Amino acid sequence: MITDWKNEIVNGVIIQQRIEELDHGRLWRRHLPEVAATEQEIMSVERRLGFALDPRYRAFLQYANGWKSFYQAVDLFGTANLLGAPPMDSARRQLAAIQPAHFEAAVGKSVAEFLPIAASTVQRDIFLLGQPRSAHQGIVVWFAGDEVDRFPSFDDFYLAMLDYNREEIVDLEREAK
Repeated sequence: MITDWKNEIVNGVIIQQRIEELDHGRLWRRHLPEVAATEQEIMSVERRLGFALDPRYRAFLQYANGWKSFYQAVDLFGTANLLGAPPMDSARRQLAAIQPAHFEAAVGKSVAEFLPIAASTVQRDIFLLGQPRSAHQGIVVWFAGDEVDRFPSFDDFYLAMLDYNREEIVDLEREAK
């Protein structure tokens, strides 16, 4: 479990900066994380959704209210996105296009039990967090037509995505040689 979000977010920024140094903005745009969400913003989302956000995701939002291009062209949603701001509209369209039976066969769970928390602006990648009071509470599923990966918690998702970004660094360094 992440106990120091400030440190982990700084690690993510450092990784992003290294990718930018190597990539020069050719593949993906890089952004800093958004300023922390206020308790009022988080509570507004929870009222609108009708349930409390996953505690680990909520903890992240208290330090970074979303992060554009967190991984390649994937935006990690902040409170405004959860309330419907883009790219939530894209994520909802992606979810609506998924055949429930296909999702359930691929993931073993119903798509209705998940909340989109990140999505690509140019690809089919969508990241879904198991809602409270579901048997899948707190897990994160990476779905892009089929399940790509699964993470037992938001913290595990966040740290794994940092690792995926580190792999980008290795690939870019190899290309630079």
